Amino acid sequence: MKITICSSAFFTKEVYETKLKLEKMGHEVLVYPENVDVDGKRVHISEYYKMRKNNLTNYLLKIKKDLINAHIKKIEKSDAILVLNLDKDGKEGYIGGNTFLEMGIAHYLNKKIFLWKKPSEKLPYFEEVMSLNPTIIDEDLKKIK
Repeated sequence: MKITICSSAFFTKEVYETKLKLEKMGHEVLVYPENVDVDGKRVHISEYYKMRKNNLTNYLLKIKKDLINAHIKKIEKSDAILVLNLDKDGKEGYIGGNTFLEMGIAHYLNKKIFLWKKPSEKLPYFEEVMSLNPTIIDEDLKKIK
């Protein structure tokens, strides 16, 4: 199966670890880039997000837009997405705005949606997430079929 992993850039390390595990299981896996070009320099994606948070320029927003569009194309090519919703800043099963957007696109494109674990019911859009009918794999990649 061709799977695109969606998650917060905060989880880049875990995304790439999960990618390798899924590939060993025979899946083709697409992810966002680990590094991006900013002013001619290769910058780790997490550093880009820190830069953007502190200085929201049109240039940095264009990079973000390009990342979003590229990831949507990966979702289009995939059979499914895996939302790696780990815990972040005390929030269980964190799903950020961008990941929620990707889930909506996957739903619209009739792609299977796998969630790493059930998100917290405190998530502001918990009901919307669950209405997309995701398959919760309870942190077990073998449940992806």
